[in-house]
Formats: sequence, structure tokens, C-alpha cells
Amino acid sequence: MHDQSPSPIRGYLRRRWFNIRRVRFWAVLAVALYTLAGFFLVPWLAETIAVDTVREDLDRELRIGNVDFNPYTFTLTVNDFALADTDGHELVRFERLFVNFTLLSLVDRAWTFQAVRLEEPVVQEERFASGATRFTRLMEDAAGAPADSGKGEEGGMPAVVIRDLNVVAGAITFVDRLSADSDSSGSSASIALRELELSLDDATLHESTPFPVHLAGRLDAGGAFSFDGALRVSPPFEVNGDLRVDALALSPAAPYLQQFARIGIESGRVNLGGQLSVSGDEPLAYRGRVDVEQLSLVPLTDDTPVAGWQALRIERLDLSLAQRSVEASSVSIEGVSGRVIIREDRSTNIGQLRVARAGGEAAPSGEADSESAAPFRISVAGIVLTDGGLRFADRSLPLPFSTRIHELNGEISSLASDTQAPADVRLEGQVGEHGLARIEGAIHAWQPMRDTNVTLTFRNLQVPAYSPYTAAFAGRRIAGGRMDLDLVYRLADGRLEGANAIALHDLRLGEKVESPEAMDLPLGLAVALLKNSEGIIEMAIPVTGEVGDPQFKLGGAIRQAVMDAIIKVVSSPFRFLAGLVGAGDEDLQRILFPAGRSDLTPPQLERVVLLRKALAKRPALALELAGPFDPEVDGPVLKRRRAVEALAARLREQGREVSSPDLTAASTQDAMEALFARAYPDANLDALRERFTRAANEAAEGGARFDAIAYRAHIATRVIAAQPVTDADLAALAQARAAAVRDRLLEDTAVEPDRVLLAQPMVIESEDDEQVTMEVGLKTVGS
Repeated sequence: MHDQSPSPIRGYLRRRWFNIRRVRFWAVLAVALYTLAGFFLVPWLAETIAVDTVREDLDRELRIGNVDFNPYTFTLTVNDFALADTDGHELVRFERLFVNFTLLSLVDRAWTFQAVRLEEPVVQEERFASGATRFTRLMEDAAGAPADSGKGEEGGMPAVVIRDLNVVAGAITFVDRLSADSDSSGSSASIALRELELSLDDATLHESTPFPVHLAGRLDAGGAFSFDGALRVSPPFEVNGDLRVDALALSPAAPYLQQFARIGIESGRVNLGGQLSVSGDEPLAYRGRVDVEQLSLVPLTDDTPVAGWQALRIERLDLSLAQRSVEASSVSIEGVSGRVIIREDRSTNIGQLRVARAGGEAAPSGEADSESAAPFRISVAGIVLTDGGLRFADRSLPLPFSTRIHELNGEISSLASDTQAPADVRLEGQVGEHGLARIEGAIHAWQPMRDTNVTLTFRNLQVPAYSPYTAAFAGRRIAGGRMDLDLVYRLADGRLEGANAIALHDLRLGEKVESPEAMDLPLGLAVALLKNSEGIIEMAIPVTGEVGDPQFKLGGAIRQAVMDAIIKVVSSPFRFLAGLVGAGDEDLQRILFPAGRSDLTPPQLERVVLLRKALAKRPALALELAGPFDPEVDGPVLKRRRAVEALAARLREQGREVSSPDLTAASTQDAMEALFARAYPDANLDALRERFTRAANEAAEGGARFDAIAYRAHIATRVIAAQPVTDADLAALAQARAAAVRDRLLEDTAVEPDRVLLAQPMVIESEDDEQVTMEVGLKTVGS
């Protein structure tokens, strides 16, 4: 009987719940439909509409793994989301998006989300040479798509509140195509950010109240960053907070640097710590410390660093794009280094870094805009250098040359782009093993051509190291010596005025070196002339020129000035020696002797004394004395002297003593007649007297008269002419002259005997009949 009666529960449900006349029935049905629609229909519609809309309106492909929606907790979960660009390039993807919507939106009158969590999002942006990016093209396509409604809200952000937003394990990849696709170089920059984390708390996007924001991540190339601050989305947009960057790699910036120089960034990292601000009035402002460590720049064609430093530190940097200003505290640079190389073809590693652009080629992005924008105002409190170094090599010389400046320390005073005051420079470093380099002066960093004064001081440089340069222009090595340099340069309105002082200590020349550009200079003589008694060569080398003139090159100007100075010295060595002893234009090379004599007259004695003083100042010089004689000038004087000697001998034979016998005196007439008769045995003295006796009709007083004076003069002339003077006599006179000069030069110990050399007598043609000139020869000791 029990089996045949209806169940009480079934009846109860039919009467109370499944009765369409009951409200409960419709309530249950509504809940069931709501549940089915929420859990199944809404996800399907959302996925379908999203995929179709993207495909039809944006011509792109959207992939969604699945969508989950809980209509009771108002939570939405989207998994395996991926949006591709028109060419299939993946723009955005994420593993999971979780959104928890709250009914408080009805109270707050804003779209309120209790929690939003985005896991493993990946954004892959790309900028093309035209300036467009994949996302700007997407936005342009979206803006052109048909609107869902003719109505739209205007003004401000939508009313949205997010209580807790978290983005975890995110990544952003940005590729910047710096050249067109047709460019074979294919230059591009790539930056990849990994492990991105973003969190917002109580974010009200529609209100002007800022809310906390945290952003952190790392660079794929190396380094990490974090930002903690406040964000305001509702206009005006504003971000303020603490930025920290640790060991951020600089290598991704190399392609941008290569737009201006053929150089790569081998290493380098940046550390930042300070306040970052962005707002409607301020595109970007930063105030804090900046460190750049282990920077190394290398040419693209070589792996040898050309510049860099160990550490650059700025304790406070104020950057404002709105005010277009950069203000920095003192900049400390440790271990700055540089390398300059002159190659065999005389090109330099620095010159080959420059990127030449064709006249019509467009400037890199932003360059054209910057030309019309106001210049940045830059102010630096100072620069401090410690333990810097510079290497220099010149491979274009016959003997390759290299040197280095190390342990470079010093400072540069305040630098500012808006001041007329120059910056003071004080730097000091070590050259080679024991050399010193010092740089002092004042420089206008932004207008160096206007008014710049710099003094470069070098001390104790080892000269043999610079043999390549002497070999290049003089064809000689340097065997030994030290060098001091004082180089003073002033630039005024583009004109260079240089005063260079060179001091060479104990300079010794080495062997000859073949060089096609070497001048034929008697460098050994020049060194001997210039080297003083202390073994020092001191030279003043002025240099002038217009720096703006393409033909002007400072190195060439200095080289030419040095050669001009050497040529001047060796072409007029005795004029140079006269200048050493304050003799002015005195010609110390020419010693004048009276005809037939070897004694020095007082003026010539003074000249020899001056020459001796000059020799004392130049111990590497030696004199060569070749006694001169002129038969036409010295011969008659020697003959007369022989005649006087013969007369004196005749008088002594007669027992008559005459200290200075006169050839034409009446008292010696008989002796002279005897000498005449001996010289001319065939001559008739009576007939000769008759020649000098006037007839009575010719005499003024009547009667014959004998002209004794004319007779004795004739006898003397004939006797003088009869005296023999041989070449040996003339050579002896010449040797006596050279000996007279030598003896005077060696009167004291100022000049060593081996520095005054006697040469073979020399026949000359005198300029007049009264003097014979000896030209002193000059050579180096030991040559």
C-alpha cells in the first residue's frame, strides 16, 4: 500500500516549488539561469566578442585560453591571453588576469575592484625608423573602429577604484629600429625588462588624490631598479617618489651612441638614488646621486678601449626638463683613461670614430627638434680627477713611438654654460717612469676659442723615448738626455698665441735613421751650439696661428718653429755665440790681422776674448784655426821687413848699432848702396846718381842739384823688391797668426786645449791691401 501512494517530499516540491503559480518557482528558475549564464554564458560571450572584435575591427588576432567568471563573488579570471600584431608579432600576452569586482561600486558610484592581479604579462613593443610603433599603430586602428554607442562620456578619467592591484613576473621588450629596413646595417637597439612587479593601493583613477605605487624590475643586460612613491592619474597626471637603480648596464644604449660615433660600450653600469617627478608641468625631474662605474668605450673596428673610467660619482644632480637645466655637485672621476693612436697612414683612432652623414641625410630622432629648442643650462660645481691615465702612440713615424701619462690627479673648478667666468684647471700626472706632467690654466668649456689660457709643464722626460720624432724631421736617434717643457697657450677669438720653452739636459745624439721627410740639418753642431756649460739646451719656441684655419695644425706649427730655430742657429752660429756674451752684432768668426803681421790689434784681441767667453759657455764646441795668408798683401810687407833686417845686419857688421834702421835715412845711405850693389851687381851706382841729379838749367837756383831723397827712396824700393819671400815664409806667418789666436783663447782654464785645433795654413784673397782675415771654423768636440 505504501508503494502505490505518492512520496510526501515529491508532492511537497510540486506544490510549493515547481508550481508555476508560486513565486518560489520563478525565483529558483532565475537563480538557475543566473548561475548558468554567469558561469558559462558570460565567459563564452566575453571570449567570443573579444576575439571577433579584434579580428574584424583591428585586423589582429587575439587568443584566449579560457575565461572564468563567478557571478556570486564577481571575480573574473582570464588565462593564456595573447594579442598578435598584423604580421603575427606577439604584442601582449599574460598567463592569468584575476579581477575581483565589488558591489560597493553601487555605493561609491565608481567601478570598484577589490583586487586586480596580473601574472606573467609580456609586452613586446617595437619602434620603427619612421617613428611609429606597434602600439601607436594599434591605437590608430582602434580610433578608426566603429563606436559601440553614439554617446560617450566626456571629461576626465572614468570613475574607477582599485583597492589592490598587483602585477607580478612581468616583462617588457622594446626594440628600436634606428635605421630603415633598406639599410643594410640594420642598426637597432633592444631593451628587455624582466621580473617586473607593480603594485597600487587604493588607487582612485578619477580623483586627484595620489595613491601609493611600487614598481621594481631588472634589466636583462644587467642591473635592477625600483620606484616607491605616489601616483595621480586624474588630470593633472603626476608621479613622485624614490627611484633606485643598482648596477644598470649601459650596453643597451650603445646603438644610440653609435648614431654619433663608431664606438661601442664594452662595459659600464649606472647607480641612481633620488627623487623622481613627472607631472603636467614637468616632463621629467630628478634629484639625487648618480654613479657610473667601470665604463669602457671601444671602437667598433677594434677591441682596445679608447676611453673610460673606473668610477664617476655625483652626490647631487638636479635635472629638470621643464626648466631645461642640469645642476650637479662636484663630479668625482676615478681612474679615467684614454688612448690616442696615430696610425701608419696618419689617421687617428679618435678621428675614425666620427660618423659622417651625407648633407641631405636626416638627423637622428630628436636632433632636429633640439636645434630649435632653448639650450640646456648646465652647471657643475667642479670636477675632481684621481688616478687617471692617458696612452699615446704614433705609428706613422720611422721609429714607432708610445708613451703614457698615469696617476693623473687634479681638479677643474666650477663649470657653467651661462657664465663668462672661465674654469680653473689644475691637473698633475706622471709621464713614463720618472716624468712629471702638469696642466694649469683657465678654460671656457662652452666657448674655448674665446679666451683660454693653458700652461702645460713637463719635467724630467726621458728624451730617448722621443727619438721617433727627431728621426722623423732630423734623421737622428736620441741616445740620452732629459727634457723639461713649458708650453703656454692662449686662445683669444680663435687666434692662438703660444710661448713654448724647452730645456734639454745632457742631450746625446744617436745613430742616423732613414726618413724621407727628414731635413738635412747639422743636428750635432746645433746641439753643441745650444748646449750650455751645464749641459742644458734652452730654446724658446713661439707659435701663432688661426685655429679656425683648416691649414693650421698645432703639431706642425711647433715642429716648424723648432726647425726654424735650429736653422737660424746653425746658419749663423757665431752671431748666436755673440748673443751669448752680449756682443750684439760682433762678428766673432772673423779675426783681422794687419798685412804681414801675426799680432792681434786691441779690437781683435777683444774679439778673441769674447770668443773665449762664448766657448766657455758652450763646452761641446771646438774651434778650428786655419792661419790665412795673402801673397799679394803679406808679401810686400815681409819683403820690407827682410830689407830692414838686412840693413840692420850690415850696420852691425860695420859696428854701428841702430835699433830701428831707416831704409831711406841719409845715415844709412852707404849701407843701403852696399845692399843694392849686392842685390844688383850689374847696376852702376854712378849712373843711378846721375839719374837723380838735375841739370843746371833745370835747377831753380842755377847749377846742378842731386835729389838725395828720391835717390834713397829708389834704392830702398829696389832693395825691398830684391828680398826673397818663399811660400814657407808665408805659411809660417799664417801659422803664427793661428797660434796667436790659440794662445789668447787658452790664456785661462775656461777653454780646454783640445777644443782649439790648428789647421793647415790657407791662401786667401784679401778684400783690401791692409788686412788679412782669418775665419774661425766651428765643429763639435770629438768630431
